[in-house]
Amino acid sequence: MARAAGVSVMTVSYAYSAPHRVSPGTRARVETSATALGYAGPNPAARSLRQGRSNSIAVVVGEGLTYAFDDPESSRFLAGVASVCVEFQQSLTLVPVNGDARDADRIRESAADAFVLWTGVSDGPLLDAVVASGRRVAIQGAEPDSLRARPDVDQVAGRVHVVTIDDRSAAAAVATATFAGAARPAVVSFALEDEQEATVVHGPALDDVRFPGARQRLRGYRDAVEAAGHRWADVPVAVVGRNHRQDARPVIEELLGGADAQESAPDAVVAMSDQLALAVLDVLTETGRSTPGDVAVSGWDDSPEAAQHGLTSVHQALEEQGTQCALLALGQVTEAPTAPWSLALRTTTRPERP
Repeated sequence: MARAAGVSVMTVSYAYSAPHRVSPGTRARVETSATALGYAGPNPAARSLRQGRSNSIAVVVGEGLTYAFDDPESSRFLAGVASVCVEFQQSLTLVPVNGDARDADRIRESAADAFVLWTGVSDGPLLDAVVASGRRVAIQGAEPDSLRARPDVDQVAGRVHVVTIDDRSAAAAVATATFAGAARPAVVSFALEDEQEATVVHGPALDDVRFPGARQRLRGYRDAVEAAGHRWADVPVAVVGRNHRQDARPVIEELLGGADAQESAPDAVVAMSDQLALAVLDVLTETGRSTPGDVAVSGWDDSPEAAQHGLTSVHQALEEQGTQCALLALGQVTEAPTAPWSLALRTTTRPERP
């Protein structure tokens, strides 16, 4: 192409990588020659190989690709990551994982410079592949157990960070408010294991829960249950396969029973997300039950929909957590302080008695 344009190879390179160093006439000759030869410009993949960087962050999404767009809380978190990408001129890619043997390969094949792990990361091949990549990693949510047990924990600590609230304390607080005066408390929980089938269990053994975020929240709920004088083993827990308002309905209907089962059905329900709590409200409305008169309900995330429905919820700033994760992944900050949380008390829980 340089021969066709009558310039040096360096001039051709400048025409694409530093056009301000080439006169308009020379650049026009280079572009004309490129068009004639069918050359579309430098290959970005080759440029990344030469530079050793792709200038991109990969967000690993554990609930499936569409979840990143459908779930309001996911959108808030990703907006925080995206704002940092815009500021530092980084691309943003989404890597969906399915809990299968290919997940680790998807990580190894990613060209991203850093990873942000979102939605329920657990110990296993996926996390091992992310840590083994040698790239910077920011995990949103409770810290996986294996990070503290690694023999190279000191080396890993400098590039693997966790951004989270104190899930157990927040769960205990919202459950205490929701279960106040209740005789039959219940829980709607995220998945407890890989490839979870929706089901209702009673007082699950928490040490066996696969996902650290769900485990910590369940521990907080158990703390509140026992403080209120109930037995954890008696508490029904509706476990969903997916954090989705419509998908969760069948197991929530099983938990709550029909309109003729109100005397034995739960009279207070804590849910691990606002979407799941809204599904509880849907079922209660359709079966003619009131909130909080018949059933007190609370959620988690304090979404706009929670405020709209008067839903008591745990407030956490997910967009700020997304921003923090991206800054950590890029190395713009080096520490991850515990994220703040607060309780948004609204009309779906009973007023605290004096």
